[in-house]
Amino acid sequence: MMSNLNRKFESTTDKPWLTAKNEDSRKRIYKLGVNAIQSLLKEAIEISYRNIATRSKEIDISGRGIHPNSVKNNKDLYEYYLKHSKKKPKTTKKTKIKVGELDFKNIKLDRNLERVKGRYMQLSKLELVELLINAEQYIAEQNQTWVKTQFENFT
Repeated sequence: MMSNLNRKFESTTDKPWLTAKNEDSRKRIYKLGVNAIQSLLKEAIEISYRNIATRSKEIDISGRGIHPNSVKNNKDLYEYYLKHSKKKPKTTKKTKIKVGELDFKNIKLDRNLERVKGRYMQLSKLELVELLINAEQYIAEQNQTWVKTQFENFT
């Protein structure tokens, strides 16, 4: 059974005028974006989405320019951006997060919480979810062990 989220929408009506309009828009965005990047490079200004968008509004005769998201949504412009930008695209870390008894036994109450926060901020959502699930499992196991020992001590 195919999930609704993974299913592609298939249009029943062909709209060639829309395809032509979209292609014209892509070309306009690319041209403005390239010109904006070249202008920024000449002035040694950082190449960023926002700077490109701002410069494109200055260059554009109509004053519209392009939106910052247009840089990454236009494939050709994004490739051009990557060639000239000093920032490299983020790569996701594929590290296994292991939360076990040893990890929790080493946690100190007086630890630097800002460093802990910084470490968590570097994790992806998926890594944080895995960490949280593992922590909850560990806590549930510890609670069950504690209840069992309390019951055995009581009887």
